[in-house]
Amino acid sequence: DPVLRVGRWTDIGRSKPKGNTMGSKQPKHKGRGGKKAGWRALYRDNENKQRSKSFDRKADAQRFLATVEADQLRGTYVDPRAGRITLSEYAETFMAAQVWREGTRATAQSHVDNHIGPALGSRQLATITRTDVQAFVSELSAKGLAPTTVHGIHVRLVSFFEAAVHDGKIVRSPAIKIQLPKTIKTAASQVVALDLDYVRRIADAAPPHLTAFVWLIATAGLRPGEAARLTVERVNFLKKTIDVDRQMLTPPKGSPHLAPTKTSASVRTVPINNSLVAELNRHMQDHPPVEIEPGATLIFTNSDGRPLRRNTIGASWDTMRHALDLPAEARGWHSLRHTHASALIHAGLSVKTVQARLGHASATETLEVYSHLWPDSEDDTRAAIDSWLAAPSAASKHGS
Repeated sequence: DPVLRVGRWTDIGRSKPKGNTMGSKQPKHKGRGGKKAGWRALYRDNENKQRSKSFDRKADAQRFLATVEADQLRGTYVDPRAGRITLSEYAETFMAAQVWREGTRATAQSHVDNHIGPALGSRQLATITRTDVQAFVSELSAKGLAPTTVHGIHVRLVSFFEAAVHDGKIVRSPAIKIQLPKTIKTAASQVVALDLDYVRRIADAAPPHLTAFVWLIATAGLRPGEAARLTVERVNFLKKTIDVDRQMLTPPKGSPHLAPTKTSASVRTVPINNSLVAELNRHMQDHPPVEIEPGATLIFTNSDGRPLRRNTIGASWDTMRHALDLPAEARGWHSLRHTHASALIHAGLSVKTVQARLGHASATETLEVYSHLWPDSEDDTRAAIDSWLAAPSAASKHGS
């Protein structure tokens, strides 16, 4: 139980309060130097450590103690001194404790180093207000950052403050009811599939060790990380299937290694066609697979025989994009995955089938990304109604 008391500075400082008293009524008196002594509120925190706070008026001290006691009873008490840690210090501790994938950790660190840290990092958690957060978000937009980027940075900041609340550093998060920039969809932000001619040109322009990599993503729909981790052991050349249950992680510091897929929904068996089987066999003859772990023989490596890294294949894509004058929306290897999805959609496959092939968590996710690629159903609707109206009635069927 907290020990609460209001007393005179000179008396309180000499001994610790005893019992669970709400305060003794003691008049003010002259302290050292002839100045009036104020009132000090003594209490014990959640760790049973004695704390104190000074006030000029006894009523203010009693009001503070009543609030502390109520908060402790509700389990919402937060030591005011806990919020003195800076945002950067807390963010560093928070991120170090997270079980994140390397890509997620790199993105979070970039948000802190380039945006959150310079603007708010030196501020104590308890001093940051909602107005400060709103001004920070507005400044990001003013700098020309894309709305999606601003949203991502804001989400990161929200995660820091929410964790600080749960850790008892602050009472409430200041990152609430923040007005974010609206995401305006432009031609460059739309998912637009490439046609087969573009895929052929990309495959021809790709470095020799990435030619089959192009066809793998375009015809099997694997994510770039899933394609980069493909091992001989996960390809069934007789059944013409690929088991997707791992991906390659390439941390900025450290060695590339295999890890579970992005989500459990990503685990799937993907059927592949005869041409891809032939292309993979050709690739392995020209570029022998490399064993990186027991039972894991990588099919795709760089020109030095090492696992593919995100930055190097990204640089290869940028080179091909500019050389081939690809559309603005073809911003990365995922464009080939979108092309694969488009081929499935135009072949008449259902949403659930496309979802399963791509490894999406739900059909909703598939529709959010690719709904605009499904053929327009107006003509189908007209034909369905015409067919219904043309059908013989029940009465005519019975000769009435």
